[in-house]
Amino acid sequence: MRDGIDVRTAQPGDADAIAQLMVQLGYESAPRTVAARLSRILDRPDHRFLIAEAGARPAGWLHAVVFDFIETGAFVVIAGLVVDRSLRRQGVGRLLMSRAEAWAVEKGCSIVRLWSSNVRTEAHHFYEHLGYSHIKTQYSFVKSVDPSGRQDFAAFVPRLTDDR
Repeated sequence: MRDGIDVRTAQPGDADAIAQLMVQLGYESAPRTVAARLSRILDRPDHRFLIAEAGARPAGWLHAVVFDFIETGAFVVIAGLVVDRSLRRQGVGRLLMSRAEAWAVEKGCSIVRLWSSNVRTEAHHFYEHLGYSHIKTQYSFVKSVDPSGRQDFAAFVPRLTDDR
């Protein structure tokens, strides 16, 4: 526990809190959908899903994944990070990131990488403050390969608000 913030591994019962915090990033999924995804992730040794709590209240979450690319070798990707907007700038994100970095070391990875939408400028400053370097700007592409033709592109593009 640090400054009233506790970090622990997520549990299946955290799906509602995770879904509520996702909305603050602009992503909406039903808690039952989040629960199904979370149940697949929690048992995987190449994933780490952390929950930060301030007292008994969910303060944020972080999802980290080991990627292993032929051109770079293994590294950890921060697949998602959100801190409740009412608790930002209080060390929650920093604590979650430090736990992810420690996990990367445990996994034998010397690099932690992340992607952030170009409009999330406050998040960019946060990552730079933690020592992350902006290495490139790129395009992101998606294609539906669902035989029914269903295209759920919206799940990959957040609805951004003024308080990103």
